[in-house]
Amino acid sequence: MGTLGNQLEREHYRINSKSLSYFLEDAAELAKKHKTSIEVVVNAKHALELERKNNIAVQNGDFTDEQAGGIGEILSRIATALESKA
Repeated sequence: MGTLGNQLEREHYRINSKSLSYFLEDAAELAKKHKTSIEVVVNAKHALELERKNNIAVQNGDFTDEQAGGIGEILSRIATALESKA
């Protein structure tokens, strides 16, 4: 996990016609293997993508909670130090 102020740049993924062609070939192969339509395979892929996005969101929430907790601890120590000097 990156740290606040030291986050690595995220990679950007682009889809081109070659990627789409590979996906459609794979979808056709899966449809044939499972005796179903390409549309069903594409819908299954979509469902998996939604699940992946949900997992990423949960993980992001965990990271945010961890970072907020760390900031809270730092603020608490600062407040304690200021109170002891007052």
